[in-house]
Amino acid sequence: MVRILGCGNILMGDDGVGVHVLGELRKMGLDAEILDAGTGGLDLVDLMAGADRVILIDAVRCGGEAGTVYRFSEKDIPRGREGVSLHDIGIPHAIELGRTLHPDRMPSTIVLIGVEIGRSEMGIGLTEKVKGAISVVVEMVKREVNSTR
Repeated sequence: MVRILGCGNILMGDDGVGVHVLGELRKMGLDAEILDAGTGGLDLVDLMAGADRVILIDAVRCGGEAGTVYRFSEKDIPRGREGVSLHDIGIPHAIELGRTLHPDRMPSTIVLIGVEIGRSEMGIGLTEKVKGAISVVVEMVKREVNSTR
């Protein structure tokens, strides 16, 4: 089973992009479980466990222009403060912890679709550049889901 996890905080502007994408994905009837992972952290370990494949969608800061969409395989997910997650425990650390604690329950494949953000201060709504990236993310996720068949 493919599990899609949208990460982010919709009260923090562009940081909520992963959650906003889920709304579009739910309309498509994909053969996947679609879950709001909130701000991630340690909860990601349990949310990933039990799936065959996981597609994470999250806000990133990789030095690109706001609205740029990246695809990272598990081994390529950047680590550290300037890397990916804007939440308490980073995505790479959650994956590592999950593989240590639940080696037999973690997915064989984990992919991160990241959207470069512009604004992550308190406020509801996405900037135009990040909002414009949603359709790109949806298409990438659709390809990822279909590539598992």
